[in-house]
Amino acid sequence: MKRWLPLSIIVIAGILAIVAVQWQRISARPSAQSLLSAAADAQHEMTRVPAHFDRMSDSDEIALGDQLASEYAERWVSPKQDAAKNHAIEAYLQTVGEHVSTGARRRLPYKFHYIPDSDFVNAFALPGGHVFVGQGLLALMQSEDALAAVLGHEVEHIDLRHCAERMQTEAHLRNLGALGDVVGLPVEVFLAGYSKEQEMEADRDGTALAVKAGYSPLGILQLFGEFEKLEQRGTSAGDKPATPVDEAAQVSLQTVAGYFRSHPPAVQREQQVRELMRSQHWDTPPLRRLRKF
Repeated sequence: MKRWLPLSIIVIAGILAIVAVQWQRISARPSAQSLLSAAADAQHEMTRVPAHFDRMSDSDEIALGDQLASEYAERWVSPKQDAAKNHAIEAYLQTVGEHVSTGARRRLPYKFHYIPDSDFVNAFALPGGHVFVGQGLLALMQSEDALAAVLGHEVEHIDLRHCAERMQTEAHLRNLGALGDVVGLPVEVFLAGYSKEQEMEADRDGTALAVKAGYSPLGILQLFGEFEKLEQRGTSAGDKPATPVDEAAQVSLQTVAGYFRSHPPAVQREQQVRELMRSQHWDTPPLRRLRKF
């Protein structure tokens, strides 16, 4: 009987997730991306349930996050000739990230890392305060304001315990036992994204952190605009490329596919920020230039 209990919980959670998706409808154009987001949302919700039984302490979360960050950082070691440049970029991320994270609820040692890979069009967070940002995602930004909102988004995944919950859930599902055993978790666990509810929550609170730090919400709207263009181009990515330029474009779309699979459609994210701008009367100061290296 006991062995059926976890399965029963997951099935019930799945049903509730589907009901929630239908109940909380957001006005947006129907698309393959929105359907994919709904399916992913239900899947994420099914795996959330076990984590609610126990909340780890901040000190445990920080210690485990430090170990995971050390392990994952070894995957992206830059060539020696680029070390100085990449260190400068990481220092820049740390400066902006520290400024934004001062408004977070939990006083955690937030640390910001740079992934020097142009094909890494993503960012992810780890329990305890670590945030990683890919070179490919930075290339899509046109302002420091966009960067601030992205860092705020990842900080909120940590601050709201989404990352810690994911780690506990994976430990439960993989029967890892003690939390110390989760150090061997693959980085894909944290790259997979969260439920649509959690992603939208991180957008709301993360953009609010950036605005509180003096940044303009117009920066993240510009980035969402870039995402929308890529999503639209992605609908025809299955067509055979006719020229070398088309082939290169198709490769670029494939590199961002993981990001779009793990986040809600950009149009929904943009609608939410615009509504917050109206309801919260956010200021829109001039955009700050994104520092180039």
